[in-house]
Amino acid sequence: MEDRKLYLGIDYGGNAVKAGLVDTYGQLSGKTSWPTVDLLDKVACRAFASQVSEFVHGMGVYSSELGGVGLAVPGILAQGSFFVPNVRADWPMLQKCLSQALSKPEISTINDANAAALGEMWMGAGGNAHSALLVTLGSGLGAGLIVDGAVVTGGHGAAGEVGHMTVVPHGRPCKCGREGCLERYASARGIVQTFREAGEAGYLDASLFSEFDPESDTDALAVFRAFEAGDPRAKRALADMADKLGFALAQVACVADPDVILLGGGIAAGAAHFIDDLREAFHSYCLESCASTEIRTASLESDAGIFGAARYAMMSSPRDSAQRDWLDPDFGL
Repeated sequence: MEDRKLYLGIDYGGNAVKAGLVDTYGQLSGKTSWPTVDLLDKVACRAFASQVSEFVHGMGVYSSELGGVGLAVPGILAQGSFFVPNVRADWPMLQKCLSQALSKPEISTINDANAAALGEMWMGAGGNAHSALLVTLGSGLGAGLIVDGAVVTGGHGAAGEVGHMTVVPHGRPCKCGREGCLERYASARGIVQTFREAGEAGYLDASLFSEFDPESDTDALAVFRAFEAGDPRAKRALADMADKLGFALAQVACVADPDVILLGGGIAAGAAHFIDDLREAFHSYCLESCASTEIRTASLESDAGIFGAARYAMMSSPRDSAQRDWLDPDFGL
């Protein structure tokens, strides 16, 4: 019987870090989380690595028993360089400290959206598919692309950066330095901005629905509540989001033609409010040959990054049979 080796998956997010132990059969043995803090020097990175090590040892697992360690990072990774604008960390130093604390020569590092896509393809909603695009809808917008079981990163690590496709030429400024990116319209921040702009444009007397006004620039939950109450501002915001996201996904389908498109992230929890409009928009913009592409919500929720990071560590180990299993089209599908 195959040894059920354990792998550590670490999902480093903008607000929280999640870590879990996953075996080669996809069983999650335990997990933990804690708030994200800046990791800009050796002291902070060592403290983080010690916290991770304490979790592993607290689960009754020695570092030597780990098959590998996967680290999911919210940014673009390419040839040892990191572009992670939303999190402050010395990534090479963090990798080194984790390697030392966990007695592993290499930390397998992957983009967080790619990790989530890999996790969903392995143990989540990507079942029966050989290629998938996962779009994570949160305060920002990320995406991961899996084709024939492999993570697609591209020549510069930017493959799958759907959030930075231009959907409105000369539109809203984006943190990436460009304008009109999808992320500025189809994320929590984008939804709230469209909601507020609709009010400023006189779609209704805002006082009629003042109880639903967002408390922050990313309070999309308030917009969903306003939508349920019939607020015209919310209806416009979600309709605009669905239209622009559908347009962008139709362009991706022209290039990658995934079997399925999955929606993850916090905004996906409210998919019932916009998924029909999204599907309609996608069908109106896509090639006829891509019209049967299914759009559905992801299923692993906040654990997708843990599963994906652990899976990537498995696939990165040439000694582990998990990589061969993954390339078998009948494995786990």
